[in-house]
Amino acid sequence: MRWQIGASTGCCIDRPVLEVVDALHEAGITGVEVGTPPKHFDPWREHEVHALRARLHQYAIRPISIHAPFGGLLDLSDPNPHHRQAAIGAILTAAAALKTLGGRRVVVHPSDVPRDGQDVPLRLRLIGDSLQVLAAACDRMNLTLTVESPLPHLVGGDPREFEQILRGLPLSAGVCLDTGHTSLGKHWRQFLDLTRGRLTHIHACDHRGVFDDHLAPGEGILDWASIGRDLLEARFDGWIMLELRCPAGSIAAYFAQAATRLRALLP
Repeated sequence: MRWQIGASTGCCIDRPVLEVVDALHEAGITGVEVGTPPKHFDPWREHEVHALRARLHQYAIRPISIHAPFGGLLDLSDPNPHHRQAAIGAILTAAAALKTLGGRRVVVHPSDVPRDGQDVPLRLRLIGDSLQVLAAACDRMNLTLTVESPLPHLVGGDPREFEQILRGLPLSAGVCLDTGHTSLGKHWRQFLDLTRGRLTHIHACDHRGVFDDHLAPGEGILDWASIGRDLLEARFDGWIMLELRCPAGSIAAYFAQAATRLRALLP
């Protein structure tokens, strides 16, 4: 099996998406996940969506997915219904933008709230309710809601919590495993096992064992050969998206090298 390797445009949150797409094209990247940081790409602005669609078409780059807005008041577990509805609305705006671009997978964070001090059962229930609404809306748009594994200290970042979140979702909803998030909690295999049948997407990044560093594969401590064998065993056939921090130098050179190294590290 030869996996397709793409890249997230949201790596450089302070650079316009078209500039990053130009660099990724130069790097030989043929599929992207569109990031939605405010200074990078605004899915609410129709002219930005159409400009991105034209640029992707020009380069024959496939818009595989979009990483929906998250954080702050945009949290699917927020007990405040107004904030929660705002989060759902922002995700649906991103979904509509992806539909225009021609992509399929809408990647969402269940929550970005640290677990400590929270009413976790309530938060998990609200996440489930929110995701059910989003899954139904994505189905109607012929898109796939794709739920990302959170960092281990966040609500939903424990495998048992994530399993509870998935339990109420239709089978049409998929899962994105983040290699950094799951390995920082030493939960990679547990997350992989509980997402069988739903795993459709991978965020690939490395770290040094303490923080979510978003390093290129091979720059940290992760065992990519083992990750690759696990994905083979799971019969994963989706896209592996490089989700890396913005380099100080050339974006094109950095991502070209990262993609080449990842192919070499995977079995």
